[in-house]
Amino acid sequence: MAIILILIAIFVIGISLWLSKQNKKARITVGLVLIVVSIISYPMLVPILGEWKALEGVASLMVFNLVLLVGGIITLIAGFFTKSLSEGVHPSNN
Repeated sequence: MAIILILIAIFVIGISLWLSKQNKKARITVGLVLIVVSIISYPMLVPILGEWKALEGVASLMVFNLVLLVGGIITLIAGFFTKSLSEGVHPSNN
């Protein structure tokens, strides 16, 4: 169960980084959304996974949210260092 949740978290982080490449505002927004989702989703999902898988489910959820939080922080930091491309400039013209 833990491996599945970790793979889902890594997949979500990878997709969010891939979809927001070369866009500073989008990357910062995605980073903030990942951080907020990781913080808010934990209290909502603990009762569900707590009853279903007991301690293993809660521990898996903690790892899942920790991976999402770290990915959100990394995405946010990467967003501050991402250069936005203007509409008329393409990477092949540089």
